[in-house]
Amino acid sequence: MHSKNIIKPIIFLSVLLIILFVISYLMVPPNSSEGGFYKKLKGYYSAPDNTFDYVIIGDSESSTSISPMEIWKNHGYAGYNCGVPGQKLLDTYYMLDKLLQKQSPKIVLLETNALYRNFKYTNAFQDVVDEAAKKAFPIYKYHNSWKYINLGMLKDIGHKPKRITKVFKGFYYNVAVKPYTNGPYVNKTTAFKKIDDMPLFFLNKIVELCKSKKIQLILYSTPSPLCWTYEKHNSITAFAQKNHLLYIDLNLKNDILGIDWYKDTRDRGNHLNFYGAKKVSGYMGTYLSQHMNLTDHRKEKLYKAWNKELKRYLRLTKQISSIQ
Repeated sequence: MHSKNIIKPIIFLSVLLIILFVISYLMVPPNSSEGGFYKKLKGYYSAPDNTFDYVIIGDSESSTSISPMEIWKNHGYAGYNCGVPGQKLLDTYYMLDKLLQKQSPKIVLLETNALYRNFKYTNAFQDVVDEAAKKAFPIYKYHNSWKYINLGMLKDIGHKPKRITKVFKGFYYNVAVKPYTNGPYVNKTTAFKKIDDMPLFFLNKIVELCKSKKIQLILYSTPSPLCWTYEKHNSITAFAQKNHLLYIDLNLKNDILGIDWYKDTRDRGNHLNFYGAKKVSGYMGTYLSQHMNLTDHRKEKLYKAWNKELKRYLRLTKQISSIQ
């Protein structure tokens, strides 16, 4: 009698799980490019071990600011943009630790906006549970998509929809333009914007991790009138000096970058679009070429796939004439 009481709940849960998996599959929008961190890093994990010279980490300011294919095109350095929109520094640290189990880059580029995303341990735990639920059961994420389900969708099970790739080494090609029109935003001051305790704790963990792996950690700030302030610049500069780190603040280099805020932002000065990222990528590639000891891999057989991907990238970005 007792065993029957145990078996019934097990059978019920098993059937429920099967139903959730089937409905979840049908509810995922067929053209969705979403999939979070794990889907974005598919290219990272599929690459041969120890073939990346650098990685880019941080939140959306990092994911929209540097195109590794631009740096490959001009210098032959292999890198990957691991930036994840909305990512907190706790997640950035654990992600980097995981990434370094497969790759041994000489350089890690950390975009500094993530330093000012505060969080608590309880929130971080909730985020982990949330993402796990979404990953296991997309119904949790796409619960409003039920109206689009039809029986004809069953024939598509096991077949992925075809679409033009717009993600290249973690960078998403986006040419949307929504101008920033509020004028100059660099206002010099001696004030400081404190980095809160939790982000600071994990920033120090990232510093320690890079030192233990003998990786050059470079902090950089993407041009962003809506996210950046001179107070933040002062605090990050002080941290970099204290920890003997390089810090590149691109908000102070517009005379070199030539960012046009009427054309180079996709959301009124929060993030760069492709046109702005191309300028930042050009600057960062030149900086790496002049200050870091990296190897040009463009003629190496191991990196043959990079040149093939470059052709697709240049076609999409209408730069095909620049292939040599």
